[in-house]
Amino acid sequence: MYAQRKGLSRRSFLKVMAATATPLLLAACAPPASNAPASSGASAPAQEVTAVRLVVMDYDSRMQSDTQAVMDAFNSSQGAVNATLEVVGWPDGRNLLLTQISGGQAPDVFNGSGQWLLEFASVNEAAALGDLMGQEFLDKFQPSGLQAMTVDGTLYGLPYFLDPRGLYYRTDLFAEKGLSAPATFADVREAALALNSPPAVYGFGIESGGDSWWYAWIGAHGAGVDLAPWSEDGHSRIASEEGIAAVQYLTDIILADKTAQPSPHIANRDADLQPLFLAKQMAMLETGSWMPTIIKNDAPDLQYDLVQLPVIDAAMQHPNVFWPDCVMMAQQSAHKEAAAELLKAMFSAENRLQFALQCGVIPERIDVGQDPKYLDPNDPLTKFKEFYVKELASAHNVFVTPWPATGSEDGNSINNALATIWLGEVSVADGLAAAAAEIDERHGL
Repeated sequence: MYAQRKGLSRRSFLKVMAATATPLLLAACAPPASNAPASSGASAPAQEVTAVRLVVMDYDSRMQSDTQAVMDAFNSSQGAVNATLEVVGWPDGRNLLLTQISGGQAPDVFNGSGQWLLEFASVNEAAALGDLMGQEFLDKFQPSGLQAMTVDGTLYGLPYFLDPRGLYYRTDLFAEKGLSAPATFADVREAALALNSPPAVYGFGIESGGDSWWYAWIGAHGAGVDLAPWSEDGHSRIASEEGIAAVQYLTDIILADKTAQPSPHIANRDADLQPLFLAKQMAMLETGSWMPTIIKNDAPDLQYDLVQLPVIDAAMQHPNVFWPDCVMMAQQSAHKEAAAELLKAMFSAENRLQFALQCGVIPERIDVGQDPKYLDPNDPLTKFKEFYVKELASAHNVFVTPWPATGSEDGNSINNALATIWLGEVSVADGLAAAAAEIDERHGL
């Protein structure tokens, strides 16, 4: 039987703990300093200070300093709670959290991916936030962002990094060939064929790792329908008619048209595709809301524009998709009310405005998304911000619930199938059928 919400087990936590040879070095575990003997004078007793610990993933070179500034401002604004910060790299973050949680030394507040939220909530290691944060505070957030953090009606996280996607294209190259902005799969293929001139310019960027597959998958369905890659009973849908059409579209670009960049089966968005677009060596690229800020900083003379992700049929509504990151509170925390105060400070309008401006992400707070400082009419990036704020309202959460316990392994099955297809070793239909059978067997079907 397919387990819809079964995630990490406590046994998994203990396995990670046992495999960790290095002892935990946690400031939160240090014994509290002894209180000095009471003075015989009449001075008032010192205010008791509650210590809370925050662990966040390292997004960029400014993450440590920027987040520490938020902690310092919070600590100086009041005397009841003292927050400390630990920044860890994404590759190590999940195992570090598993180790600390399984050892009974969880941070009070921590950040991670939406998939982690599903896993931690499934074993009761993420605290429910609705009552702690209060409805008045939560009403300030984009509903789609909160919905992405909700499992079976319970809110387990606050959206921290929301990243709807779009299709970036080189307006100078399109103008030279008299091409219109691409809206459909056919438009993309036509433009890529017209503009592809390797190695000077590659027509269209395709990556391994799932993102390109997701863009094609939702484009083959259109908006307003079920976009989950599995059915309610757990069967994989990747080899459906729409699934085959999605991968055939990408495969035709790679093998028939030969308009993708080299080695798409191992290409990485950040390391390979975005640098090619910035270097004016790619005509079209699907990527996220952060890209205009990167272009402004690294390639300010690049001529480009942004449109919705393409669909297979021009009559379809354009869907969007995002991979939300979040901030959670540990169920183990002995200081949930104090941790909630830290969360409220972290998610103040001013702090989230600065985060959005610095990182080029889409605000999860409605008021920040409408702030004139964010939507500065004199800022050339404002039109892209408005585009993504609108797209976020209906974007599909990749980590849709119910999320199968084998979600990560299922993704690997899809990626492995794409590699064999794009290398020309199997047909699209056969490759996806084999991957779907593997996923169904993993689901016990």
